[in-house]
Amino acid sequence: MKFTSALVALAAATSASAAALTSRGIHDCAGQPYYPDSYTCYGDLLCPILNGVIYQPCGRACFDPANYGCQYGQLVPVSTCNGQVYDKNSYVCVSNHLCPKTHPNLCGEACYSLSQYTCKKGQLVQV
Repeated sequence: MKFTSALVALAAATSASAAALTSRGIHDCAGQPYYPDSYTCYGDLLCPILNGVIYQPCGRACFDPANYGCQYGQLVPVSTCNGQVYDKNSYVCVSNHLCPKTHPNLCGEACYSLSQYTCKKGQLVQV
C-alpha cells in the first residue's frame, strides 16, 4: 500500500511541476522543457527558431530551409540561380537563367533542347 501511495504522490508532484512550468510559458517536448518562441517541437526533436527562421527537421537534424533541403532524411544544399532557389535534379542555371534539364540550352530568354531547335542570332529555329 505504501508503494501505491508513493506512486500517486509522485504522479501528483509531476503533474503539479508540469503545470507550474506551463504557467511560466515552458512547454514539454518528449521530456525536454522548451520555450515555444525559441524552439519548435517535432515529435521528440526540438529545432530552434533563430532570427525569426523556424528550423525544420530532417532525420535527427534541424536545418535552415533557406540553405538546405531534406531528401530521404538527408540534408542537401539548396542551389540558387540569380537569387532563385532551385532543385539541381530538375533544373540547370544557364547565364543566370533557370532551364529545365530537359531543355538545358538558352537562346535569348528561351530554354531549348538541341534535338528540337538551334539558336541563330538570338532566335530559335526548329530543326
